[in-house]
Amino acid sequence: MKKFAAMISLLCILPVLNGQMQDAVNKIRSEYQLMGLSVVTVCNDRITGSFNAGMRDYERNLPVNDSTRYRIASISKLVMTTGLMILYDRKLFRLDEDVSNYLGFTLRNPNHPETPITFRMLLSHTGSINEGTGYDAFLMDTYNNVSNPPDFSQLLIPGGKYYTEDMWRKEAPGEYFTYCNANFGLAGTLIEKISGQRFDEFMKENIFLPLGISCAYTVEGLPDLNNLAVIYRNEEGQWVPQTDALRGKLATPRDFSGYKTGTNAAVFSPQGGLRISASELARVMILHLNKGTYNGKRILSVKSIRLMHTPQWKYNGTNGDDVGQSRCWGLSVHILTNTPSGDIIFRDARMMGHTGDAYGLKSGFWFDPVSRSGYIFMTNGIFKQPAPGTSSAFDSFEEAVSSAAGEYSFVPCKKIRKSLHK
Repeated sequence: MKKFAAMISLLCILPVLNGQMQDAVNKIRSEYQLMGLSVVTVCNDRITGSFNAGMRDYERNLPVNDSTRYRIASISKLVMTTGLMILYDRKLFRLDEDVSNYLGFTLRNPNHPETPITFRMLLSHTGSINEGTGYDAFLMDTYNNVSNPPDFSQLLIPGGKYYTEDMWRKEAPGEYFTYCNANFGLAGTLIEKISGQRFDEFMKENIFLPLGISCAYTVEGLPDLNNLAVIYRNEEGQWVPQTDALRGKLATPRDFSGYKTGTNAAVFSPQGGLRISASELARVMILHLNKGTYNGKRILSVKSIRLMHTPQWKYNGTNGDDVGQSRCWGLSVHILTNTPSGDIIFRDARMMGHTGDAYGLKSGFWFDPVSRSGYIFMTNGIFKQPAPGTSSAFDSFEEAVSSAAGEYSFVPCKKIRKSLHK
């Protein structure tokens, strides 16, 4: 009876809270002069609110809606690793196994040639790989020649076409955290090597279709380009498109048909290229909150979810690049330690997830496994650059979204959750 009463309470209070949350989203959009903003809240394993403001396409005067897909930047990594762990569940690799066993070449830090680089290291940014000066040229040639991209060995092995000495840190693999996008193009390639499937096809079959969503890591894989958010920056007082300004049609789609599986899955941009709506991404969050199940169907094991959420690296003052936020990481999951004025969102909850920041987009994917609730936000452009945050290492825009989500969604959800278990 108490559970029933609590659920009725939730149903009664949600419309009021959602109205207040929409007002808050509108205010944030106006204060920070955002192009567009989407926020989705999750409570008790379901989406409890979806809030939108602003424009997805300024030139065509198209508003953001629940179906608007954004290029979410680095949150793509967490989604990719969720897929990779399906192969772990199938016992096709071990986390502490040398990735060289699958790559077709021996991957070693030339400064520490005796130390293998493992899956765990790649996924926790401790593999000692840097984004050296050769990385951008490698990535551009990858994107511009998707049928025959350069092999990762050309970037990471001394003597390779794109190799530069600053591709590797002086510290030994496993000892030092440095955030590195190259890890995840490499991890996407490992998915291909192990599964025998193209990265995009593997993710679609094993994650996206089971979750009932039609997102994609490339624009070529999307079913509808009209709802794709253009990403903007303020350049000299004008909104200037940075990426995905397609006006609903891809004039010259790239041809992936000649791509050889296992060569270089960075062609699909697993490190940052996922185009997905906030509501679709919420299903990935629910999968994590439900310990690997969605809609009653098991997609990932409880063990794999637990491993992703378990600290694999923790900052001790000298063992990593510290920018105030990165103090603890699981497997592609940023785990907050609630350090005052640092990596803290809510004092009474240990949040985890990921952020995204590229081309003018900012995004966040934050959840609390204990209360099984969280929130997602995405904006496709900030005209007025946010100031540093006042209570954390996050900026003032991120703090404003978190504060609104806390007041109108997260905290009420925790209270309702508690009453359900009395």
